[in-house]
Amino acid sequence: MSRGDAQVSNTSAEPGSAQTPTPRRRPVVVTIAVLLMVPSIVIWLIAGAAFFRAMLRAEGDGLGKVLVVGIGAGVLAIALLVVLLAAMGIFMAWIGDNPAGLAVPAGFTFGLFVVVIVTLLAQGKLSYHPTMVTPLVVGGLAGVSLVLIKSPPARAWFASRGS
Repeated sequence: MSRGDAQVSNTSAEPGSAQTPTPRRRPVVVTIAVLLMVPSIVIWLIAGAAFFRAMLRAEGDGLGKVLVVGIGAGVLAIALLVVLLAAMGIFMAWIGDNPAGLAVPAGFTFGLFVVVIVTLLAQGKLSYHPTMVTPLVVGGLAGVSLVLIKSPPARAWFASRGS
């Protein structure tokens, strides 16, 4: 390869320059966004399995038991789907492939968190219970992850990676 064939990035700050320098390293905001989604995966796994297990232990027999277990299996399937999407999104964001891979499960988790909080506030049933801490923290972390993955440094990095 001759010297004329090599592509050289224009790093000058001249007003008419056609190329701008692109960030080569992963921004800190992308790393933090990825790490903040890990607790969400763990909680979705635990919650889905716990709900299914609770439905299996429900009393009753016949069609009622089948319906209850079917609902539990449906909730478990949704939880496993969110886990799969979040894991794939973490991988996609980590390699710089696409920010939407992480934004979708983070947005779903945060949206579910907001809907539940607004519903509880509207009904006047929101009070502190120790069991509410984990969903509040996970919903908040998913919201922060969503904001970080859509931040200007992250968008610039993903754009430079060709997504």
